[in-house]
Amino acid sequence: MTAQPNEDTPPDPPSRRVEFAELLEAEFVRRWPGRSVGLDAVHRYAMIPPGKLLRPSLVLHAALAVGGELGAVLPAAVGVEGAHVGSLLHDDIIDRDTQRRGRAAVHTEFGPAQAVVAGNALFFSWFAALSECRRLGVPADRVERAMAVQAEAGVAICRGAFDELAMRGDLELGVGAYVAMARAKTAVLLAAACRVGAILGGGDAPTTELLGDFGDHLGICFQIRDDVLPYDPIAARTMGKPSDSDVRNRRPTLPVLIAHRRADPKGRAALRHALLDETEPELALCRIRAVLERTGALDTAHAMADEYARRARALLTRLPATAQVAHVRALALLTRPAH
Repeated sequence: MTAQPNEDTPPDPPSRRVEFAELLEAEFVRRWPGRSVGLDAVHRYAMIPPGKLLRPSLVLHAALAVGGELGAVLPAAVGVEGAHVGSLLHDDIIDRDTQRRGRAAVHTEFGPAQAVVAGNALFFSWFAALSECRRLGVPADRVERAMAVQAEAGVAICRGAFDELAMRGDLELGVGAYVAMARAKTAVLLAAACRVGAILGGGDAPTTELLGDFGDHLGICFQIRDDVLPYDPIAARTMGKPSDSDVRNRRPTLPVLIAHRRADPKGRAALRHALLDETEPELALCRIRAVLERTGALDTAHAMADEYARRARALLTRLPATAQVAHVRALALLTRPAH
């Protein structure tokens, strides 16, 4: 088997990422044009301009990696981004976050009830997209299998969100429980994107599962990176959402759990006071950052994220070293921190 490209040289050129981003955004604009009113207007606001487009890119790249046709799976790529954005609409209501992607959150702009309905509709659009794939020539048996993957993922995502609510304020939470929550909350959707793309593209069962495992590892890496951001003063400025959200919602993310396990009694007390008491969020962030720095928790969290990204890339060495597989692998490099 031909060796994989060097890890430090992304094999996916920026032109390919730009091409896919432009293709997806053009499809969003076609579906939700500027004249949109009512529910479609809310969807346009939520979907355009888009975010990182990681999940739809996984659908497209996974399909191409197994020999599928881009046009036939494009609706599924749009659908998975809709499901992701729909979940964010609900998350922002639950977390009482007023900003998303650097502007007013949907519930702030249109109202909480409207945001709930719009989020539900976007989640259903994920399934409606598979009907479009069928009309574009994807065999019915593939669509049926993809539907099952999406349905199972949808239930798992809801379970992950529910479990995260139950974990609020629990500083004794084990790292294993955190990873299980991160898998359900975030990684399940990335894994589903990979599996659906591979299924619709005609991939065999072993390849489909391998790509799904790639998405799973990538998703956990992505969640860890996201949990580190609020505690990095420089990165927090570019988050596009309130950096104090985790603190306000008493969310024991991975860096905090690591710090609590390592800290001396004084450090643990500082974490408990900052996260569990009615401390002003900005002050709480500063206090938590101080304990994270003393315990090296951020470095450990980054190392864990790196390890999940490494595992994701390693899985792909089991596939033929084609340009399309290299494009899938490059998506793991996009989770690296900017600093």
